Amino acid sequence: AGFPFSPEPSSPARREITCGVEMAAEGSSNPQSPPAEGTWQAVLDAVVPAVVALQVTAVRSFQDDHAGAHGGTGFVVDAGLGLLLTNRHVCTCGPERTTATFVGCPAMEEVAVRIAYVDPVHDFAFLRFDPDELQQTPRAEVALEPSGCHVGEEIRVVGNDSLEKLQILSGTVARIDRNPPEVAGDYHDENTFYALASSGTRGGSSGSPVLNKRGRAIALNAAATNGTMHAFYLPLHRVARALKAVRLGLA
Repeated sequence: AGFPFSPEPSSPARREITCGVEMAAEGSSNPQSPPAEGTWQAVLDAVVPAVVALQVTAVRSFQDDHAGAHGGTGFVVDAGLGLLLTNRHVCTCGPERTTATFVGCPAMEEVAVRIAYVDPVHDFAFLRFDPDELQQTPRAEVALEPSGCHVGEEIRVVGNDSLEKLQILSGTVARIDRNPPEVAGDYHDENTFYALASSGTRGGSSGSPVLNKRGRAIALNAAATNGTMHAFYLPLHRVARALKAVRLGLA
């Protein structure tokens, strides 16, 4: 990981997908591999259209951020409002210009995004885009399931790993009581536990959804240990609470 509701009615050219289940199914998003219900293929076909590769340019240094350009991952958590979830360290806290590319769809549409909310303590943030700018990308979103993160849970991490736009990595949650990872820079998450799994994520995958077999996000990929397969995931309890506030206009 690199540090290192209401959807609008669908048109014939646009499908709506929610929580890993197609709402107006016209076949899978990958016609060459028709999914069987309850399989990882079905989950990924539904979720991948909601994943974006982020290109962030920090126009000047601010707090713990430095001027420069970098990449990361985000995913849609509210298709109707155009809300993306990512890491705080991906979107930065200062002046920035950010675009999101919907890499899970053949059209690869790119939209401008702006910061909607940056958490003052924990490593997550919400970005906002205009859903009407998407002409050929199906409306898709990933539901959050904070209670689904437990030891032994089989997972998939979908995102811009190694800046390859779209990678799908597998793993099994091994711990949910890990201290926050120690990373370079001034910012450190605190007052929370992290989950740990050997998924081997690398730079660019920060902000990726950690998915269970129900197609729901149970954690947010946040960091990794160099030279190992260890990946660290932020639990979503506080994220879900903040998302509710953002939806209501309270944050």
